[in-house]
Amino acid sequence: MTHDIGKLLKLINDRLKTSFDASFKEKDLTLSQTRVLEFIHMRGNQTTQKEIEEYLEVSHPTVTGIISRLEKNGFLSCYFDPDDRRNKIVCNTEKARMLNAFMAEEKNRMEHMMIVGLSETEIGELFRMLQIIYGNIKQ
Repeated sequence: MTHDIGKLLKLINDRLKTSFDASFKEKDLTLSQTRVLEFIHMRGNQTTQKEIEEYLEVSHPTVTGIISRLEKNGFLSCYFDPDDRRNKIVCNTEKARMLNAFMAEEKNRMEHMMIVGLSETEIGELFRMLQIIYGNIKQ
């Protein structure tokens, strides 16, 4: 018997993205954009573009596009590091900081929705197994 685990993971991801994007539509944000804002918040509201690329594990052009849209919409401000012009410093604006609580609530709501009906042991085991799967395909 074969299981289509990849398909199921994709379907789960698609539903999460759709639900999350709907929650943030009125704020003109996508899931990817909120992940960037959340990461910058975790870093004290300032980080480098390179650190964002490493955190999200996506390419430079992808992060450049996300940052450009967020900056255009007033969520970020950017400048080049005066000590090393190769580093672009990215900062959350007050507009982004005002969303921190909402983003955390929404993330918690989505996490809770995914694990309803699972015991703490099952949640831990699921997390462990997902990390193994990720490690297996990360190469």
